[in-house]
Parts: sequence; C-alpha cells; structure tokens
Amino acid sequence: MARKIWEEYPFYRLGRVHVNNSARTCFLSIKYEGVGNIPKEGAVLLTPNHCATLMDPLLVLGARRDLTAFGSRVDLFSKPRVAKFLHFVRMVPFARERDGLREVAKNWEYFDEIIDCLDHDVPFCLFPEGTHRPERGMMPVKKGVFRLAKLAMDRLPGKKVYIVPVGLDYEYFFRGYGRAIVRFGEPMDINEEYAKEAVSEAQRNKDLCDDLQRRILALLGRPPQRSHKGLGWRIPLAILSLPVFAVCAVGALPIWLPHLLIMRKMKDKAWSHTVRFALHFFLPLFWIFQWPFGVLLNFYRNIFEDLGR
Repeated sequence: MARKIWEEYPFYRLGRVHVNNSARTCFLSIKYEGVGNIPKEGAVLLTPNHCATLMDPLLVLGARRDLTAFGSRVDLFSKPRVAKFLHFVRMVPFARERDGLREVAKNWEYFDEIIDCLDHDVPFCLFPEGTHRPERGMMPVKKGVFRLAKLAMDRLPGKKVYIVPVGLDYEYFFRGYGRAIVRFGEPMDINEEYAKEAVSEAQRNKDLCDDLQRRILALLGRPPQRSHKGLGWRIPLAILSLPVFAVCAVGALPIWLPHLLIMRKMKDKAWSHTVRFALHFFLPLFWIFQWPFGVLLNFYRNIFEDLGR
C-alpha cells in the first residue's frame, strides 16, 4: 500500500538533511524571515512566486524542520519510476490550463490526496502563477489556489484554512553563489474571506487572486544587498587570494565545468540554480572546494562590476 505524503517515511529525514545542505552550498547565504507566520494548526497552503524552477521548492523546504508537501507539473509524473520517486519526496501532480482540459480534469483525483495532507496539518506548497519566470516580480495569480482552498474549507468543516504568501528573492537568477531570502507573509484566513459578501463567485476569486498577488509582491522588491565597500582593500585581497582560488577551482572542476556545459545547451536559463543543486547533491565530496570557489568567484565578479561603474 502506497504511503501518504503526510506520513513519515524511512530514511526521508536523513535524505532531507543532505538535500538541505546541497541547497545551502549553492548560495553565499539563505535567510528566512517570517517563518512564524506559518500557522501550526489548520489547513495551510504556502504560495510562493516562481522564478528558479526546482530551487524554489527546495528553499521553501529548508524553512521548517517539519514536513511540507508540494505540487508539481503533471508531465513530470509521466514515467512510473519517476512518479514513484516524486511521491516519495512528497510531491503531487498538479495540471495547469495549458496541459489541456483532460489533464486539468484529473486534478480532482489529486485534490483528494492534497486534502488528506491538509487534514493532517502538513502544509502544502503550490505556485499560484502556474509557471516560472526568472525575474523579480510575478505574473497574475491563477484561481486554482482558491478553488483548492475552498474545497479544503468544504471538506474539512471546523478546520481553519489559510493561504500564506511567500516571497522568494534571489540576488542572482542565472549566476551562482549569491544570496537568497525567503519571506513568509501574514496568512490569509480563507474562512473569513469566504464569509464576506461578494457580487459573484467569479468576482470573489478575481479579487482574492489580486490580493494574493499584492501580498506576494510586497515581500519582493527588496533584493539581498551586497556590500559596496571601497576597492582600496579588496583589490590587494583579491590578488593575495588568487592561489587559493586556483586550488579551489581545480578541486571544484567536477561541479562548475559540467554546470557550464549543461547550461550552454539549455534554452531555459531559469534551470541554472537547479542544475547546480543537482551537481552538489550527487558530488558532495567536492563541497570543500566548491563553496570557497564560489565565494571567491563572486568576490572577484563584484570587484570587476564596481570597477566598471
């Protein structure tokens, strides 16, 4: 019998430690703000903006020690073995309008599993834009997130339903080893929202979508800031650190060179962070070189950028 996504799996938490560490080594730092805004009880939907493919859910996953489940593109579940693995990491297929009406109709099958997850107080994360875009900001929110919230409210009477806006802010979208900030906003009480009078259900959903978009955008627009201190001490330090950088570059070669070659062939550059994560995940022995290599590389890039100003 297949395990439920809200259940404890053997080896899951051990594997998650490695996943979190692999994600952390892809950045200079990852900062979490407002994690206390996530309700500890109730049906909780986490709704981040979507700008860096798989890295986005990985950052959300790292915010809490407790379990979190995720919605993902339905086409990723087309192969049984892949689907089994994705279910193991607590992912549920979620069809979008562009996937076709037949696939969208199957969402009702997946909703049963999501509602069961919410009933056990395990937050479910889905991306309300329905697609990713590697830019600061976000596209309009799709109404599917509120349909799911309303369904949870109807099927789980007496249980509070919340939608928590989440803002994912990257210092760099295509470049590695910058800073990332994950901000959790004040939760929307869906029971209260649907208790309000509305002209029509369609108008209510539109207003709620607009409100959620505003809430998420309010968590963005403040990208992680780096120091712009004078070049007087940074240039000598850059020169002195070159031998260390050379050693680290050679040691990190099995990670940074494949990443460079893979990304040259990929049309969608938003996968940059995800490809880097995959290499960090499968080649952890090179972290000792990779992290200082990334720090120094970023340090040199910033110097050249400041010199060009």
